[in-house]
Amino acid sequence: MSIAECGAKARTNGMRPCRQPAMKNGRCRLHGGKCTGPKTAAGLEKIRLVNTKHGFYSAEAIEERKGHREFMKMARDSL
Repeated sequence: MSIAECGAKARTNGMRPCRQPAMKNGRCRLHGGKCTGPKTAAGLEKIRLVNTKHGFYSAEAIEERKGHREFMKMARDSL
């Protein structure tokens, strides 16, 4: 492995090191990644919304279900 190669171990080729050219961080674009994730608050919020599938377990949904249960209990008790 030369200094300019990635060197990450790959499972697909018998654990031989990757021979792709390395970036500044010492790994190639496949193993070291160029993306460092969102930095701004808007970017973080966008990722959070994209990764939310349905929101069933969100704090707001849990509180809403608790309120419905309490309402139903009060209605049942009053009848």
